Amino acid sequence: MGGFKAANLNLLNVRFYPETGSGLGDKLNDCYRQFSEFIENNGLAKELTVKQSIFFAASSLPEYLQNKQKLFSCASLFFPELPPTSIISQAPDNESVMLELTLLQGVHPGELVTKATSGVRWSVFSRGSTRLVFAAGLNAGGNYDDMLQQSTSSFELAEEILAAEGMSFSNVVRQWNYIAQITKDIEVDDKSSQHYQIFNDVRSKYYETTDFENGYPAATGIGMDWGGVVIDFVAANLDAVQSVGIKSPVQFDAYIYSEDVLAENCTMSDFSRTTPKFERARLVDVCGAKWIFISGTAAITGQASDHQNSVEDQTEMTIDNIRQLISAENIRRFGIETVADPAITYLRIYVKYKADLEAVKQICCKHFSTIPLSFVVADVCRPELLLEIEAHALLE
Repeated sequence: MGGFKAANLNLLNVRFYPETGSGLGDKLNDCYRQFSEFIENNGLAKELTVKQSIFFAASSLPEYLQNKQKLFSCASLFFPELPPTSIISQAPDNESVMLELTLLQGVHPGELVTKATSGVRWSVFSRGSTRLVFAAGLNAGGNYDDMLQQSTSSFELAEEILAAEGMSFSNVVRQWNYIAQITKDIEVDDKSSQHYQIFNDVRSKYYETTDFENGYPAATGIGMDWGGVVIDFVAANLDAVQSVGIKSPVQFDAYIYSEDVLAENCTMSDFSRTTPKFERARLVDVCGAKWIFISGTAAITGQASDHQNSVEDQTEMTIDNIRQLISAENIRRFGIETVADPAITYLRIYVKYKADLEAVKQICCKHFSTIPLSFVVADVCRPELLLEIEAHALLE
């Protein structure tokens, strides 16, 4: 995990797998042990953590909820003040637990604080007129099988945090949406409704409350085994932070998809069959640092899924789609001067089937041999898609 180049202000993503431990709590504690060694060796501090995600496998909803509380307890004991935390029911490639943390380097004393309300936490970075908000783990509980209620409650929590910071959904520059059994169809009044479509229609409802004149957030919409809906986000005050949506040269914007690739939703008659609202990537200029949030990307050309029978071909195509998206040539199309391609600093890879993990890992490690890679088993938003990749990059 060492060897990174420090910057004036930088988002540093790190991940750890347990090396010892018999139970989940012991294994997570071992991840924190490694994290402690990492920050000591690199002159950092745990208080720079602006959000963390803990991934683990669970075979049922009760098991997920029980172990979620255990993992929260371990995390709370490690941090003097718990940062925003998501605990996600996606099995890591080690079939145990995986810890991811995002640290904000280059922070001066007093610039980073943690706040809490309604049982959720968020971090706020402030420097002059610049402000960033990091939130994670937005889930209000309730009926975990009711996707409409779950989606609505999570967006209500997001709206509450944004309002507390004088922001709206148009300030969100990056969003993660974890959706239990994302492609599952439920029957309501003898009509079919898909979990992901219900979520998209709720998102459209909340997004209609504001004007996205600078474009939508970069986003990932991905499946998890249990837990309803969990939302994480990063928001910025766009008066001081420049933010530009980056469109793909080979993929349609998701928000202009035709109905041919949308599922059904009879639970919300006034918002049925709305499109996913996100940009393929967003470049965010914060205090002179240029971050690129790369949305969850799959093997799609235009709006059509490709290579439906080959996980290897889908992996190669997904990586190529990302590289074309953030190429210097493409970025210049949006008024951003650059000569070199941005440097990808982190990837998270979602693989639909456990049996495909090794093939996907070999390809990804071939292309990205020097940066941290996280692999989890998770369903993807279309039945024919076998994997999805998200990333973070830095434009020098």
